[in-house]
Amino acid sequence: MNYKKFLMTFVLLGGLCSAQNYFELINVSKSFNVVVNIETCTERKCSGKATVDLYDKNTMKKYQSFSSSDFYLDLNENQKPVFDSLKNSVVFGDFNFDGAEDLAIRNGNTNHQSPFYEVYLNDNSKQQFVLNDELTNLVRSNSGMFKTDSEHQRIIAYLKNGCCWNLTSEYLLVPERGLLKVLEFEEDTRDPKKVKTVKREFIDYKWFAKTTIYPREQYFKEENENTERN
Repeated sequence: MNYKKFLMTFVLLGGLCSAQNYFELINVSKSFNVVVNIETCTERKCSGKATVDLYDKNTMKKYQSFSSSDFYLDLNENQKPVFDSLKNSVVFGDFNFDGAEDLAIRNGNTNHQSPFYEVYLNDNSKQQFVLNDELTNLVRSNSGMFKTDSEHQRIIAYLKNGCCWNLTSEYLLVPERGLLKVLEFEEDTRDPKKVKTVKREFIDYKWFAKTTIYPREQYFKEENENTERN
């Protein structure tokens, strides 16, 4: 019965806005259903200002509302949201490894023309998601949303410059201090004959660097073999 009431709320709200601009996402979070209302939609995409509303799955009550000045969503030929696009515009995950779901919302692009996200951490004491400037700035300064390694409790960011230079950075999220970079791996494949990698690690409060030069053919052969083994 509660779920029917939830759907009825959608129907009533639908009378206030175009159905093409109004989307529901129910399978990307353990705790929340997501409703997105986007300002501008064409046949194959939606973009611009948007509101993102979270509804508690247990109570069906609105939990919190967010706004994005530059949301983005791909549509299929039936003008329905492409699931991966919506899933990648509203991202749930445990970003600070405390066991609670956190949230990232698409808001335009970075200076590197990669998707930009505002990152919100779940603050249990306030019973709401709170914007985290440090993680948001991490997204802004890299190429898209960071990844998380829950086993090692690391946050992994990627920076790309053209086709042939990549930088992977790993961080620890230290309580009361914030992000601490502990590793960088730079890969430079601009030379047609060789590949240069630089690995920098922060160990015992000091940085250590190792530079390696590979013949290009050998490097990509080993990389492909590692990929196949994984």
